[in-house]
Amino acid sequence: MRLAVSLGRVNSEDWGLSRSLSSAGQYIRLETVGRKSGHPHDVLVRFITVGGSIVVFPQKDGRQDWVANIRANPSVKVFSEGKVIEGKCSIRRIQGLRDPLLGIFTRKYGAEEVRKRYWGQQIYAEIEPLSQTAADDYEELVYADLEAAFDGVAETYDQHILGNSMNVWLRNRSVTLLKELFKPGDTVLEVGCGTGTETLSLAQHGVKVLASDISSKMLDVLEEKARAAGLRESVIPIHARPYALIERVAELGYRTVDGAYSTYGAINTEPRLDRLIQDLHSMIKPEGKLLLGVWNKYCLYELVGYAIRMRPSMSFARLRNPVPVGKSRFCVTTTSYSVGSLNGLLSNRFKLLRVYGVEILLPPSNLVGYLPPPPFLNFLKKVEVGLEGQYPWNRLGDHFLGVYSRRG
Repeated sequence: MRLAVSLGRVNSEDWGLSRSLSSAGQYIRLETVGRKSGHPHDVLVRFITVGGSIVVFPQKDGRQDWVANIRANPSVKVFSEGKVIEGKCSIRRIQGLRDPLLGIFTRKYGAEEVRKRYWGQQIYAEIEPLSQTAADDYEELVYADLEAAFDGVAETYDQHILGNSMNVWLRNRSVTLLKELFKPGDTVLEVGCGTGTETLSLAQHGVKVLASDISSKMLDVLEEKARAAGLRESVIPIHARPYALIERVAELGYRTVDGAYSTYGAINTEPRLDRLIQDLHSMIKPEGKLLLGVWNKYCLYELVGYAIRMRPSMSFARLRNPVPVGKSRFCVTTTSYSVGSLNGLLSNRFKLLRVYGVEILLPPSNLVGYLPPPPFLNFLKKVEVGLEGQYPWNRLGDHFLGVYSRRG
């Protein structure tokens, strides 16, 4: 289960960010034009991807030629994993220590490394891809960024889930539904399994789970937990980007699966969602079930709560796509979906059967500080369970769970 990563908590103690991260997804080669020589000038830099752009922070020490080159000529090239992106680069200033870009960068590389090499830096470079080819290559950069980000938090990811009562609530609602949809003996595909907070519950139910994730370190944690629980034969880890799943599943000897699911983040951060939907249709047997847990476009709690607090930009942040940096809880470019907009992408291949809203009256996981006292909280939970499948409430949760059936 891939849940949102809060941008507000970025120190290494909170997230246990590894000090020895792999280089994949952490560096790009940036080519600028020498302001004096006119010749290409290459530098290896760390990056994040945000809202269709590539963001790079210069290190804090000394004058850096590549920054001066960009000020003179904004044309740049980015090289990563055999991809070349031509773009236009701007030098911008961060908006203080609370700038969400700094939070994302720190979340990825760790507070210790940021303090050592970047602390005090007040500018960053924002690179905008200029062509369709560059946009396609940018998607590969998003995948690399996402992989590195979740590799970094894998070891303590369970603490993030189990240490937040609203994340636990999300998980419990989806697990309850998954056990209703899939019966013992079924084989299902999970897209974005993380460390398996749903995977193992379903495996204990007698379901074989092909558990896929973009992060190898998340899968390492899942495998260890599956062995400890005696569920190794029921959990098949797959390290792959979503667009490669159809090939990987076939390599494992599965022509079709009984169903599939992906919950709480993977759908919203998937840059090739059309391709994923097409491939899921190819892999799921006729009339097989698909469950998607999706970060909703219309969140009643945020709409009302932020309006009361006179913060309209947060009340309506999800209405703009991609959701502006700092306005979502995810670690990369994020798209919010309503039930209708997602169904528009799915309807040719999947039929919508049911919708459940999650965290309608309850606060989202990033607003857990606003939880009411236990007696009233227990009352709200009972009310929410009664409302979660009812229109229009099922369209107004922080997330919604959509149950679909494969067409054809």
